[in-house]
Order: sequence, then C-alpha cells, then structure tokens
Amino acid sequence: MRNTRGVLAAAVMATALTSSLITAIPATAAVPTVDDQWAEIQQIVGPIKGRWTTQGYGGSVNSTMPDTALLGNGDIGVASGGGDGYKTFHISKGDFWTPTPSASLLALGSVTITPDTTVTASNLALGANATSSSNHGSFPPNRAVSGAWAAGYEGWVSNVGKPQWLRLDLGSAKTFRRYIVRHDAAARPAETANVTKNWTLEASTDGADWTTIDTVTGNSAATTDRALPSVTARYLRMNITEPTQGTTSDSLNNPRARIGAFELYDVEGPTAPTGPFLEEQNILKGDIDTTMVINGAPVTMKTFTGADSNLVVTSITSQGTAPVRLRAQTAVGAAGGGRNLPATSGVSGDTQWATRSTSPGGAWVSRASVATRVIGGTQIGAPSGGRITFELAPGETVDIVTAVAGGGADTPDPGPAAVDLAKAQTAASVDALYGEHLDWWKNYWLRSYVDLDDDVLEKFYYGSLYFLGSSLREGKTASGLYGIWATSDNPSWGGDMHMNYNWQANYYGVYSSNRPELALPYFDLVTDFLPAARTRARTDLRRVKADYVDSRFPSGGMPSGVLFPVGIAPFGATADNNYHQQVGNSLFAVSQYISYWQYTRDEQWLRETGYPFMKEVAAFFENWLERDETTGQYSFFGGPHEGTWGKNSSPDLGMLKSLLTTLEEAGTRLGVDSDRRWVWGKILRNLPPSPTTVHNGKTVYALGEPGTLIGLPAIRPGDNTVNLEFIHPGERIGIGSPELERQTAIDTLTAMNSWGQDNSFPKVFTQAARVGYPAQSLIDRLKQQINTKSAANLRIVDGFHGLEKAGAIEALNNMLLQSWDGLVQVFPVWPAGKSGAFHNLREKGGLVVSAKRTGDAVEYITVTSEQGGKFEIKNPWTGTKVDVSVSDGTASDIGAGKSTLRIVAAKGATYTFTPAQ
Repeated sequence: MRNTRGVLAAAVMATALTSSLITAIPATAAVPTVDDQWAEIQQIVGPIKGRWTTQGYGGSVNSTMPDTALLGNGDIGVASGGGDGYKTFHISKGDFWTPTPSASLLALGSVTITPDTTVTASNLALGANATSSSNHGSFPPNRAVSGAWAAGYEGWVSNVGKPQWLRLDLGSAKTFRRYIVRHDAAARPAETANVTKNWTLEASTDGADWTTIDTVTGNSAATTDRALPSVTARYLRMNITEPTQGTTSDSLNNPRARIGAFELYDVEGPTAPTGPFLEEQNILKGDIDTTMVINGAPVTMKTFTGADSNLVVTSITSQGTAPVRLRAQTAVGAAGGGRNLPATSGVSGDTQWATRSTSPGGAWVSRASVATRVIGGTQIGAPSGGRITFELAPGETVDIVTAVAGGGADTPDPGPAAVDLAKAQTAASVDALYGEHLDWWKNYWLRSYVDLDDDVLEKFYYGSLYFLGSSLREGKTASGLYGIWATSDNPSWGGDMHMNYNWQANYYGVYSSNRPELALPYFDLVTDFLPAARTRARTDLRRVKADYVDSRFPSGGMPSGVLFPVGIAPFGATADNNYHQQVGNSLFAVSQYISYWQYTRDEQWLRETGYPFMKEVAAFFENWLERDETTGQYSFFGGPHEGTWGKNSSPDLGMLKSLLTTLEEAGTRLGVDSDRRWVWGKILRNLPPSPTTVHNGKTVYALGEPGTLIGLPAIRPGDNTVNLEFIHPGERIGIGSPELERQTAIDTLTAMNSWGQDNSFPKVFTQAARVGYPAQSLIDRLKQQINTKSAANLRIVDGFHGLEKAGAIEALNNMLLQSWDGLVQVFPVWPAGKSGAFHNLREKGGLVVSAKRTGDAVEYITVTSEQGGKFEIKNPWTGTKVDVSVSDGTASDIGAGKSTLRIVAAKGATYTFTPAQ
C-alpha cells in the first residue's frame, strides 16, 4: 500500500516569514473562508447539470464514452439507459478486462426497473397454431406460444433477413385488449441487441383481410406490454420490419426475428407513460435524479454510487395514489457489442446475483459479480430468473441496492462477496452511504474551484472535473480512453491506454486543478508494464523501423531503457502492439511524472517512483541519440505522427529536453547520480532547437527537421498540433519565454488553424494559453467548440475520443495562473475588463494559489507553500504598497514599485497579498 502523502493534505499553518523585503504592518485578509467557498461552489456548480426530457437515451450504448448520465467512484461506472416507461443502469468495473484476443475493457451488467408484467388471466394465445415467414430449424414458431417461456428460453427464431412475420390462428374469434411480447433479452438479459425494434400488429377475422391494430417503432424494452382497444379476431400477424437493435455487427449483418413469447389477454392493459419525464446528472452531488412514470405510477429516483464501497443504489419513491408493482432485473453482459462469455446466476435468499468471467486460455481470467436486493416495499414471491418483484405503496421509498465485486486478474469467485455486501445493507446504512457520498463530492469540489464569469466555460470545466472525479481514485485501476464506462464488449481500441498522447491527456489538468492524487493510478499502471517495456527495448526494437535499427543496433535491441507500444492495458498487458515508427511513447508517459513532481514537489514520491522511471526513459534515448563527432551536437530519428519518420521530431525533442532538465534538478535534490547528471547535462546542452519552417512567409514551428521528414510535410495545417507538443506537455515555451519564441508559436497556431480538429481539443487551447495567445480570441474559439460539440451529459463528443477532452481544463487554469522560470503570474491570459476568480489552484513548486479579480483590478492573492522556500509573484499592484499577512498571525508589507513579490516561505505557511488601503 502507498503511504499517505502529506503534500496532498491541507497545508500546515506555521512559522515566521523570513524576507528582508518585508516590514511589519497590521494584518488584513480578503480571502473567503471554507464555508464561504462551499457556498460559492454551490452557486457555481449546482446549476450545471446534464438534463434530459425524453426517454430515448441516445448514445447510452456505444463503443466510446456514453452520452447519457454517468456515475462512478473510480472503480465502478454507471451509465443511464432504458426506454419509455422503464429504467436501466448499465454497470461496468474499471478492472474487468479480457486479455484475448487483445486486452479490452468489458461491460459487466445492468439493473433494470420495469413494470411487473405478470398477468393472472388466461393467455388467449397459448397453444395457438403458429406459422412464420421462416424459422431456424431448432426454433419453430410454435415456441412463441407454447407457454414454456422462462429464464434462458429461446422462442421462435427466424432465418437471417428482414422483414419477417409471425402469424397466429387462435382457432376461433377471441376478444382481447392487451398483448405482451417477450423479446430475446427478457429471458436472456445479455441479448439486448436482439430485442425487436419495429413492428406492426394486424388482426383479421378471416385470414384474408387485415387491419393494423398497433404500430411500434424504436422499442428497446426486453418486454413489451401494450394496451389495445377491444378487438375481436381469430387471426393475428406480427409484421417485423426491424428485428434487432442493430447495435452489434451480428445484429446488423445477420438480423433474425426472435420472439420468446407472444401473449394475448382480455384484461385492461398498462397505462402508457404519459406523465412528465426529467432526468438530471447532478454533478455537484454526484448522483442521477429521475422523474418518470412506470406502470402508470409517477415515481422519483435518486441513483448514486458508494464513495468507498462498490454499491449502486437507486432509491425509488412513489408519487402516485395507488400501489404499483415493479420489477428489478439484474443481469450480466453487454448492452451492445456483446461477447459470448461464461456467466452464471442464482438466488441467495432475497438477493439475486450474477457473475461474468472472461474466457479461459488467456494470460488471466477476470471475474466480476453483481448482486441486487430490494430494501423496503412488499416483495412479491421469491426472486427468480434474475428478477425481484415488489409492490410500492403511495409515498413509500424503496432502495434497490446492487453490490459489485471482483475484477482484476485471476480473481477467485466474487459472487459470495457481492452477495454479502448487498445483504449487509439496510435502510439506515443506505442513508449513511449517501451522506458519505455527499461528503466525498463536497471535499472533491473544495480541492479547487474557479469563477470564470462565463456559463459556457464553466459547464465544460466542471463537467470535465466531474468525469475525472468519477473515473479516477487512488488505489484503483487507472481508466483508459473512455473512462470506466463500458456498455459494449468491444470499445474502440479496447478502451486502452494509448501512449502517444491520448491517455496522458486525461491527466493534463489534474495537477493545476489541485487534484494530483488522481494521477496516482496512472503511475501504478505504467509501473506494471515496465518489465515488458524493458524487454521490448532489448528484443523488439526492429519493429520500430527495421532498416534503421539494423544499421545501428545489429542485435535488434539496446542494453537499457524502455520501449512502449502505442496501446497498453492493466496487469502489464498490451492492447495495441504497434509502434507506428514512434519511439516517443515513453516520453509522453514520463511527461506526467514530470508534472506530478513539478506541481507537488513530493520528494518521497520522486525518490521511490518518479526518478527511477525518468532514468529508464532517459537511458533509452542515451542509446538512441546520434552524436555528430565534429560539432558535438545530438540528434535522433523518429515519427512525430504515426507512420511517419524524420529527424528531430518536434514533440519528442521538447519532451526529451524537459526530461533531461528535470533529471538534472531531481538528481541534485536527491543527492544521487552525479556521473549521470553530467551526461544528461551534456546531452541537453547539445540538442538542437525546436525545428522551424516557413509557411506563407512566416516562420512557424515544424513537425521535424525540414527535408528529413518521410510521409508528411514539415507542417500540416488543419491537423492536430503535434508540432506544438514541445510547448505542452513538453514545457519548453511558457508565458515568460522570449517574445520572439512566443510570437512564432502564435503564428504557428494561426497557420495550423486546428481549433476544431478532434485530436487537438486537449492540446491546442493549452498550447495557446502557454504562449499568451490573445485572451478573448482564445476564449471565443474554445467556446465555439464547446457549444458545437457538447453532449447533454456535458462531455465533448466526437466519434473517436472520450475522457481525453477533459485535458483542456488545463487551458482555463493556465489562463488564470501560470509560472515560468519560477515567476508566478495571476490572470496572465485573461481578457481586459473581465472579472474572474480561482481558489486553490496548484502551481509548479508545490504552491497552492488563490486570487480574485473584479474588472481589471486584482483584489487579493494567497499562496500556500507546501514545501517552503523562495517563491516570486508578478506584482499586479506596482503603484502601491502591498500588505502581506501570514497564517501564523504575523503581518508585513512590501514597498511600492516592486515588479515582483518575493517571499522566502516557511513550509506549509499561507501568505495573503492585498494592495495597501
């Protein structure tokens, strides 16, 4: 287990100010208290919600990141789904991965709340003479009316093709008012892709003349229960135009009609859900609030996950005037793109459980379980077939509690643990669980917050922080491309950890947002892959580019260093075994280690985790670099884009310089590797500058050294800003860099015009902020992307990417706070006259900073120095004295006319700066 790091806790109040620049004056402070901050957070974040008023749930089931309401606790993810008159919550577990055929995150299962469709009247269709347009040999049409339907049952199954029809001869004219269709997923819950989507129902008295009595389009419910006006007929025909949901390749390419049971009754049918529907993703509280009608009864639901326990709770309250019977159905399997994986299920007392596992024969077997019970209400019969039936009285609340257990590699049967956790819950424990959940989110939001004076920007900012807080927790498996949410067994790229920026971008904003602990799972997962990365450097180097490697490394490898493929996965696994002629994946990986160190200055972490990995990445490039013996200059070859090749790849060059700079400083601080520091310094000072080229008459930054690039030009306008990744995450140009360098970067941004390019979103806005791009123009460009690409659940949508979009919160933080070469600036890229505030943002050097600005006037700055030592702030009040108060109760001032505010800080002390009154 990892030791708790004091650097991530609240700063210790302490000790005296030691700066010769300060003289004593009365203390003043203008900083909001914690209670004030929480009140402000509620005002800012509270109104920001995902909101839906229809039950279409578009994008709930997909191969990327769901577009519906999301929940998570860093280990389990919940995605909202369902349809008219029923509710589904899709459940995934962040460490439930299959190793075969390549590593991939899997869906786990779901909990669905539906009307109880049990009917005690006689089924008029039972034993009817059934015929069909076609049928699979083992599943003739009479199976749909045999009365044998039960869990696991398959009824009539047609041949491949559409349309299809099922015809019933009732033997004589019958009068009926209700019909029920049990689709494939009603008996086999994992087969949601095979649920019938569109059909008409026709009736006839003579089998020749037909009248359409019902039309259904867009169905996704596993059971369809429909009321009809009173009909008298002998013959019925179900004309199926869309027999599947079309959510998997099989259901698209090989559509078959599958009707488990067709039932007919002369009793009143269910009341259609005619009441209002509203669902909100409440990011302030971390829950989903739903108002809907089920089985004719208006209900409200509150759904949340346990903060520290793997429980999903839906509390349902009846707002109706009569009792209503409902079902809670628990199942394992994917809602879309499902794989045929081993699964078991059963009942333990009042608890229904199900377990899913990966196929045997791979590098590991993962097993995960769900177990559901209902607390409150009146249970009707015993759980069976994955369903718990209960009655809810007017005004009554029941809690549907689902426990999740398992995941990981080669875990024993997790079913008993899930059952025990579910059975341990009571109404009182659920209330306590919700209180703990609210406390967790309150503390999460108090880590830092911003007031951007702009609803659009804040919607993106806080929505992104919500996704990060939901999908990342210390001690849990790091989430990949799409967070911890999986409604398909075949997520794009396996939902893996793409090493050439995509995965790293998830974390770009966590450090400055004062949530560096969210990156700790990242380091754990990289560490797990290190043995494979070392082996690849020694034995697999030829696959980068065989002709080049053969000319330099005849053995096909090098004696030290690490080499990463483009896609890795948990448990040391590989998801995408390609290199695409790129050797910079390790540099992208180490960029987050550098950020964690620079922002926290956690020396224990540096010694134990960060520094050893930095050295291994550097070792690879010590071997890979080429040295000109005449000039002493170093250079290297690699691919800035996948499948390209050239000299001095711009992103790699920038990140390598950042690594070597950090290693020199870190080695000195730790007092180790003096011999290696000499080598690193020699290389660093003999690497070339970032390559440039001329585009439309202006000097701009290039992808690599012009004239050496194979497969691409020196600059690719409209493509993602790879040629500026030396700025971020490479950290080679910042707000305090020479004006010429920053102007060249701004000219490059103009030439690229990549603001709307999908890969650029987590990059380009931060790169622009780092170099001082005109502030209002930058905001306008960012808002345009937010306005045109936001889903209802607040995520930024394109057809390929997911959690990485949250990386652009770094751009907004950088507009409010930056430092360069130790000089901190507040509001460095902020429009003239625009108000704003930030509280507890983190800056390099282990500083936690707050400031408020009204119009152009900065009201105060506070800085907590977690590690102590000198810090320096660009003075926004050069025309007056600056009052300084310290958390130990002392107070001083700094004379007027100083361009910077310099402090030698005590460890853990907080300093508040205000203009003298």
